[in-house]
Amino acid sequence: MGVAWLWLALSQASAGVILFADNFSRGLTNGWQNVAFFKTPTDYQVCRDGTNFYLAGVADKSCSALSTKLSIAAPAKLTLRWRWRIDGVAVNGSERELSKFDHAARVFVAFDTFIGPPRTLDYIWGNVEPVGTVLAHPKSSRAQIFVVESGNAKAKQWLTEERDVTADWNRAFPGQPMPKIVGLGVMTDGDSLGQKLTGDYTDIELIADK
Repeated sequence: MGVAWLWLALSQASAGVILFADNFSRGLTNGWQNVAFFKTPTDYQVCRDGTNFYLAGVADKSCSALSTKLSIAAPAKLTLRWRWRIDGVAVNGSERELSKFDHAARVFVAFDTFIGPPRTLDYIWGNVEPVGTVLAHPKSSRAQIFVVESGNAKAKQWLTEERDVTADWNRAFPGQPMPKIVGLGVMTDGDSLGQKLTGDYTDIELIADK
């Protein structure tokens, strides 16, 4: 663990309890698994740039998520932080049409459900929809999409993001208590449009705020 990462973790711990953290400096530990949905999987590799370790996702006409299973009771307030970077968004990509639903970068939190697949909050680097857009996944309303960045204006730059997951859950599923957190993952996919997309991720944290 690098000095900068240790200092960051300790400073953030003073503001809340870190429930999960990974900067990939130890490789793909923490139970990360490539989930391909019966499709050609995206290639996920840990890379290093100086003291910065990160997960590089390369989707060459492929689609899969890299995720880890969790079992965390929902705190009163949950925050998600991460850093990411893309080379560029999907050409002619869409957030509303399933046939064009490819994205260079996505981070998601999965929640326990009594019946059926988990519900998810998906934070995407959008292709065309403006930042702040919230909508259901074109295939299933169980997945709610939050556009955090959009377009190519900030491509090739490392950006730091922070989300109030509790507030996002209440907006996506109003009136329903947040259930147990059962997973966390990233996804870079380019199978729908047959393109090559790249997304990089690091410093992923789930924090229960005090």
